[in-house]
Amino acid sequence: MYNIYHFFATLIEERAQLQGATQLLDYPFASAPLSYHSRCGFPSLILRMHARAYEPGGEWVAILDSNTYNVPAFQSHIPVNAMSIDMLGHAKATSVRKSMLAAGEVPHWIRMREVYYLLRGRNRGNTKICLVHGSFFQSMKPRAVLQEALSQALEGHLEELSLSQDQISLLERICAEAILTDQSWKVDRMTVEFNLGIQTPENHGLNILSSFHFRAIQDNTLNFIFPNYPADFHAHRRSSLRDALPSQAYREGKQLSITHPRKGDYFVFSYSL
Repeated sequence: MYNIYHFFATLIEERAQLQGATQLLDYPFASAPLSYHSRCGFPSLILRMHARAYEPGGEWVAILDSNTYNVPAFQSHIPVNAMSIDMLGHAKATSVRKSMLAAGEVPHWIRMREVYYLLRGRNRGNTKICLVHGSFFQSMKPRAVLQEALSQALEGHLEELSLSQDQISLLERICAEAILTDQSWKVDRMTVEFNLGIQTPENHGLNILSSFHFRAIQDNTLNFIFPNYPADFHAHRRSSLRDALPSQAYREGKQLSITHPRKGDYFVFSYSL
């Protein structure tokens, strides 16, 4: 069995190598625990899933590397806490499914998979490495973002059609759904796909690498960060983390708390590099 907690256990063991790697995207993660690995686009890694396990795995990991203590822009996707393969777009979803099937996994064992971000920032010879639950960076759901973008794009163009606001909202929802759906269309023997060019800049108030905003996360540390809420989920994550780590490694970790400006407290499990 292998899940995000075992993945973090591997990061603890290899933290010196992770600190020294020239490019984090080129780091040679062990292939056996993975059902997908890409150095281009989102996600970077998908952990292998075990359908009948208590903690089945299957989480997605996006790798972001920075030569500063600023989180890079999120390319080709909107940061979220969980995603389905269908939300990746046709070409990427096809590649992911093919890789999963080759690894012996059924892609739709679980539709929504948790998303984590593996971030490495460097500043004046210091390094911070953080494995962060996607909820930390999520501000809006992808459909809501697209619907708002469509609303701005269509503003003024639909007025001449004498549509009600409810009808306009319905049209925007339908278009957003069509763009997000993993489909291609055949038009006059041509294949048409919608590909989103999304770049989501990091909100400075949510810059997990910032020593000003999150002083508890110190230089030259490896950190695992996930929400303290809801209480039962938090207790489950703490228990799963403890089960995945050797006893000595668990005792060595520093247990901290940071406060998200809008979402409350997040738990931090921290190790020196």
